[in-house]
Amino acid sequence: MALRLPLVFARNAIRAPATLSSRRMFHTTFVSNVIAGDRVPAVPLYGSSPGDEVDLAALTKEGKFILVFVPGAFSPGCSSRHVPGYVSLAPKFTSDKGVSGIYIISGNDAFVMNAWGKELGAANDKVKYLADPSLAFVSALGLDFDASKFFGNRRSKRAAVLVEDGTVIKTWIEPDNTGISNSEAKSVIKEL
Repeated sequence: MALRLPLVFARNAIRAPATLSSRRMFHTTFVSNVIAGDRVPAVPLYGSSPGDEVDLAALTKEGKFILVFVPGAFSPGCSSRHVPGYVSLAPKFTSDKGVSGIYIISGNDAFVMNAWGKELGAANDKVKYLADPSLAFVSALGLDFDASKFFGNRRSKRAAVLVEDGTVIKTWIEPDNTGISNSEAKSVIKEL
């Protein structure tokens, strides 16, 4: 038996309704990816513990900074390639490119981010690890995605964001959310 779709009347024309996959769904909570000109949101992040609240909007108000977003601390790509690239190139980012600091941001809790930072290193205190356990900061920038298949919940897209004086100047967002190419440290430093 063939499936019959209902007809839809629109301005004197008869047409079959669009399939669900071809319809653009309306969501009131949708935020597009962060773009140049956006301000760093005043949403709290956390340093070495849940009591160590960090206001990244205030910290990045003056100077040049790189914000690095990763899907998960201790995950293979983040731990073996993405973040170590920023740690190893931190001296060049600061001396050659005028970057005041690099912030690694993930949807993990503060204790996990603190332990991960100790394992990967801070490159003379120029690389800081910040927790966004509720993804409030990441979501405010439109950088969250459904990572249920890999991490069991929503996570941050893999990305890098250049901020100068509290304003986003440039973004490098991975098109598949988790790959490592656009936002890799060696790619970013070439474009500064």
